[in-house]
Amino acid sequence: METIGTVEVAIRLAEHDLDEQAVRLLGHEHCKQYIALPIRREDEHLFVAVNDPDNIEKIVGIADITGCYIVPMLADNEDIRFHIDKIFRDEALDSIASQFLVDRRLKDRFDSPELLAEISSAPAVRLIDSLIETGVLSRASDIHIEPYGHDLRIRYRIDGQLVTYNQVSISLLPNVVSRLKIMGGMDIAEKRLPQDGHFTIETGETGKVDFRLSTLPTIFGEKIVIRLLFGQTSRLKKDELGFYSEDLEKLTELFNQPYGAIFMTGPTGSGKSTTLNSFLAELNLDTRNIVTVEDPIENPILGVNHVNVERQGGLNFAGALRHILRQDPDIIMIGEIRDEETARIAMQAAITGHVVLSTLHTNDAAGVIERLTDMGIEPYLVVAALNGIISQRLVRRICRDCAAPASLTPTQAHLLNLPPGTPVFAGRGCPHCNNTGYRSRLAVYEYIIIDEVTRRRIITHPAKYAADQRRKQGLRESATRALLNGHTTAEEVITALSRDNLAEV
Repeated sequence: METIGTVEVAIRLAEHDLDEQAVRLLGHEHCKQYIALPIRREDEHLFVAVNDPDNIEKIVGIADITGCYIVPMLADNEDIRFHIDKIFRDEALDSIASQFLVDRRLKDRFDSPELLAEISSAPAVRLIDSLIETGVLSRASDIHIEPYGHDLRIRYRIDGQLVTYNQVSISLLPNVVSRLKIMGGMDIAEKRLPQDGHFTIETGETGKVDFRLSTLPTIFGEKIVIRLLFGQTSRLKKDELGFYSEDLEKLTELFNQPYGAIFMTGPTGSGKSTTLNSFLAELNLDTRNIVTVEDPIENPILGVNHVNVERQGGLNFAGALRHILRQDPDIIMIGEIRDEETARIAMQAAITGHVVLSTLHTNDAAGVIERLTDMGIEPYLVVAALNGIISQRLVRRICRDCAAPASLTPTQAHLLNLPPGTPVFAGRGCPHCNNTGYRSRLAVYEYIIIDEVTRRRIITHPAKYAADQRRKQGLRESATRALLNGHTTAEEVITALSRDNLAEV
């Protein structure tokens, strides 16, 4: 196969007229498989957008499928995926909708025609199908169905923000709730107590999608939240998280240490588990025994042994950890350390030859050491076990298709300790980002790598060490860097940082 040279600067697919016939040469499944999108065909040459044009194996594969000479063109990974979703949208809708328009599962479980008719009410069916289709294609993390007075409000959480999708008549609520409860394996007769359920679908567009349902009685009726878990196909690689290359190199070395503990910290929804899972997927080799204990398991990795906490059955984090240590593990991931017993077992495992990964809720990286000692873990044990700490927040990325120059207002400049009028960027809003000005998110972060010098400092002067780390204001520096490089907006940085991070230096 002959290939023609690559383009060094990433192209923007929105600026190209995509040839539908050229796209069909590769097809939906192979476009997703290779993260590649044909742009146009010129005689026997096919110009294809790829995120790694030097990947010879990929180029050869695309050439074999299309029968063309491939001209690879560098494009952003997210841009390619967005246009694949956009071009093949109708196929995706048909695939997803077909999972819900069949009532066979309901007919197998109910003999009453009246009850089946209620659950299968056509408006409710269409509404639920529409909600799930839109949620999947929008890559929403949650769907909120909320009764308020005379209306039923539908909202999606996309890139961490709740966005109102629609409001429909409250009269649909009983049928919507009943149908979702049946799909989730819940008790449709129980309306006074909260319930949890789940169901799964397989689609050509997204692969396996798990839906976790939670109902909650309110004064206007039952509120439902559906969590969407996209599984293996949506897992970000470590170089897609937002870490700069020099930092990513250091963190990769940290995660490849033969033993010791690494903690991720940050508030709920800051992407801690996503970051850990991205590194864990890379560590997942046939030569390693990896075991996780989580509550609940949300993003299983093929080849990793996942253990779910069963509180009603008496299996908590500490109990699961004791059993895991008898399973000859190389790497242990603990969803969250919440008590002294779990923390102590984790620290002891880290100093006896295991890699231990976990999360804690603290405001910054230095707070992890303080939190562990507050739990009752001796400082010498903490510093002996710890290899590193990462603290992160998530900010929304500016949409590349509508990014425009902007400048800091005096208030923003004051909060961020930057000169007024500093040039930055903001999104104007366009169809690619649903007129929000943002598309996807990235991490802003700080990290501590604990070497022998650091260990001695923590042991001798723990309070001074923590104060010195906080004066560095690593989170603020990372967020400011993302702002000045045009990746996010001042509003996002100000929202992501705490009051301490925004305080004057």
